[in-house]
Amino acid sequence: MNLVSLLFGFKGRINRAQFWYGNLGAGFAGILLMFVLGVMFIPTEDIAKTPAGFLHLVSVMGLVIGPPLFLMCWVGLALQTKRFHDRGRSGLWTMLPMLPAMMITTTIVTSLAGGQTPEQAVASVGVWMLVTQAVNIFMLVDLGCMPGKEGANKYGPPPGGGSGSPSGSPIPGTPSKTAKPIPGMGMTSAESAIERAIAAREKQTQAPTQQTPVRTMSASQAAPMRPAIAGSFGRKASN
Repeated sequence: MNLVSLLFGFKGRINRAQFWYGNLGAGFAGILLMFVLGVMFIPTEDIAKTPAGFLHLVSVMGLVIGPPLFLMCWVGLALQTKRFHDRGRSGLWTMLPMLPAMMITTTIVTSLAGGQTPEQAVASVGVWMLVTQAVNIFMLVDLGCMPGKEGANKYGPPPGGGSGSPSGSPIPGTPSKTAKPIPGMGMTSAESAIERAIAAREKQTQAPTQQTPVRTMSASQAAPMRPAIAGSFGRKASN
């Protein structure tokens, strides 16, 4: 996976290291870009202390900081989506933080419309703030700490290019595609069976020929020994 697909694509899977490196790199680059653009284009002097001047400052800040902030949000959603894919879940799980955020916004607007003070409106969303924190902790642990599912799933192969191992390494016991062939092991099963049959037949034919000379030699050696012994015994007796 190249850098563009890692940061901006929503297909495939990434592991924990890619998730952390992508977020840290994109966050650092986005903050640096917003700082440089703010120094270059946001006015810091000659700002009228009027509502019109305040609106002008806010509009300039939105135009300057808006594009980098949008890119950072895009990269964050892309990384979360691919990480959820690696966990075996749909990318729609990235929308989970939007539920408490919508409830917080609705509660504040309703409270202000009902005549409550801003302090009372903010105090009324305490429960949803706790829900937001719980959702953030869940996503941090699930995406940043938990390993991905082993093997390929409907979102693609595991990160690293492997087909059955989470890290892309070959499975123990499986032959490697890049390994050199061993002499005598590259033939088909039929050729191997024929070779083994020929070798067994040769052993059967060679077995009798190796035993025959031993038998003939023992018989030929035993025959002349008897007269020699008899002759020597006769000479001793005559003496």
